[in-house]
Amino acid sequence: MRLVVMSNLSIISLRKFIKRILPIFFVKIIKNYLHKKRENKELQILRKIKSKFKNISYINSDNIISKLCEKYGSDKGFINPDEKKPYSWMPHSYASYYYSIFNLSKDDIKLIFECGLGTNNPNLASNMTETGMPGASLRVWKDYFRNAKIYGGDIDKDILFEEGRIKTFYVDQLDTSSINSMWKNINLEDFDIIIDDGLHTPEANLNFFFNSFDKLKNNGIYIIEDVKNKHLSYIQEKLKDYDTEIVSLSNKFINAYGSNLIVIRKT
Repeated sequence: MRLVVMSNLSIISLRKFIKRILPIFFVKIIKNYLHKKRENKELQILRKIKSKFKNISYINSDNIISKLCEKYGSDKGFINPDEKKPYSWMPHSYASYYYSIFNLSKDDIKLIFECGLGTNNPNLASNMTETGMPGASLRVWKDYFRNAKIYGGDIDKDILFEEGRIKTFYVDQLDTSSINSMWKNINLEDFDIIIDDGLHTPEANLNFFFNSFDKLKNNGIYIIEDVKNKHLSYIQEKLKDYDTEIVSLSNKFINAYGSNLIVIRKT
């Protein structure tokens, strides 16, 4: 009788194991398979790109721009990925890349513009969630480029602000007249750096580029952030008459390529 009871208990335990544990195990296997499949597909897309292409993997993110990103809540960089962020995703390695190309000349930079202030309005596309910190990146640039004036633009009028060496303006990247109006209000040219971190669609990226690139000084640098792998070739083709470079970044916390920059230099 005792053996029968133990046998029944074992059967019940086995059934519970099958019902509870095995599904989790198989789901994990399937998720890993799909992740690898998606990652391989993304790599194939990148390999087909015919322009200059650079993949950079950063092991150490300990630089001043990453520290400033942590301070102000920008997702462009990080020091400790485990610390609570004002956004819900893994931060990028952009800060480490920017440090590598800007640090030697940072005191010579005079004018910077960034499109996209990091709206925390969940009803607007490409938002930083309700806990986001609007203006984070501009404050990073203000502290890092000590001799520069910092300008920004965004479609969310509620987050526009002015402080210290920072001024911001309304702009709709999909509306050419809005872009022209913004530049007219800024009334400056010869920017050293222009960064597009606004609406992450090819239409917005290209419309803003073609109506803003002339504001860049000779030898200046124009950067489009967060370009999806599937959009790289399309945007590259549209910019084939310009000196472009595709930079795909990864770090020890993000193995799959996907943090893409399109870097355009004005020669």
